[in-house]
Amino acid sequence: MLYHSHDLSALAVIPSRSAAVGAQMALRAGPLSALMNTPESRLVEGVCDMFERCTRYTTKPSFGLSYVEGKNGPIALHEKVVLEKPFCRLLRFEKENDKYEPNVLIIAPISGHFATLLRDTVRRMAPLHNVFITDWVSVSEVPLAEGAFGLDVYLDYLIDFLRVIGPNTHVMAVCQPAVQVMALAAILEEAKDPLCPTSIIPMGGPIDPRKNPTSVNRFAETYPLKQFEAMLSIVPLGHPGAGRRVYPGFLQLTCFLSMNPNNHIGKHFQYLEDCVAGREDKKNVHKTFYDEYFSLLDMDDAYFLETIDHIFQRYTLPRGIMTYRGQKVDLRAIRKTALLTLEGEKDDISGPGQTYAAQELCSNLPERKKSHYIQPGVGHYGVFSGSRWRQFIAPKIEAFIREHDPVWQSEYA
Repeated sequence: MLYHSHDLSALAVIPSRSAAVGAQMALRAGPLSALMNTPESRLVEGVCDMFERCTRYTTKPSFGLSYVEGKNGPIALHEKVVLEKPFCRLLRFEKENDKYEPNVLIIAPISGHFATLLRDTVRRMAPLHNVFITDWVSVSEVPLAEGAFGLDVYLDYLIDFLRVIGPNTHVMAVCQPAVQVMALAAILEEAKDPLCPTSIIPMGGPIDPRKNPTSVNRFAETYPLKQFEAMLSIVPLGHPGAGRRVYPGFLQLTCFLSMNPNNHIGKHFQYLEDCVAGREDKKNVHKTFYDEYFSLLDMDDAYFLETIDHIFQRYTLPRGIMTYRGQKVDLRAIRKTALLTLEGEKDDISGPGQTYAAQELCSNLPERKKSHYIQPGVGHYGVFSGSRWRQFIAPKIEAFIREHDPVWQSEYA
């Protein structure tokens, strides 16, 4: 009944939202617009705007990347769907460029937010690379007839994506899919598949959550799986995925907010102060961030429960007992795929050391193919977004890719 109650609440608040929007319109362009120069009217407009944004029904944001900045000026980007599957679209950010650029597949997490959370990751990587990204679908939009989406299907999808992109691909995995990218490399190397990634780059991911556990890790480990199962809800009629059992995005948002409520409350009070002071640039930064932050997707029950079970409770990958389609996943099979692990010094979701664990688990990979970097002063989101991501972390990735890309080395080094 949880999802039904959420939908009913969204319907019930529509009149209030409409009133808030109407008040904004009157203050901005109506007969009262002349009063917008007063601090009082700007405060009212800010409160109405904040209420409208906080009560919106979740919709998927767009990447909105029509161009990126290159060394010689703006570079036009064209977002193209390369492969569309029920639970995910493989996107490519095309450029009009005949020069060779390494293929980079960015695996976005399925941990609540849409892939657009990695907009800054794409923006920074696109000028020098042929960038693809996994654009996961909220499963409430996927008909029940399409079946379940668990970890095996997840890995099926990644293999299919590599077959579309082709050989010599570098794979970046942000946060949770760090586990899947390690398994992907091990499976394809074990099979001697020519599509095995040239390099894998797990970033701030829980490869071994037993290392330096955070409050998130302790929460996931403490409670039995049945308690997490109780958080699931049935998608009601009116959605394409009606009847599907999911972990709702709105419930995940509640968890995110509860991790640091004072911070979010403070940011919203600051937003009202910026409204009163007429600081449009700061207001827009706040709106952009929270429009993205409040947009969350629903997760399939199989994926949600298997993630809790395999990654956060039984640690099947680092313990060497993870399987894919009945086949054991052994990271010692990784002998050729170069590995760069990245962490944030202040990461409170995947603590420093959890991603580095891959370095030790890939015991048969030569040291010359391994590299690790920890960025001082950044938390979880700073590993893939923000000024230090752009200034310090991305250049490390670019250099690593060029060092291990065979075409680049043979033709451009």
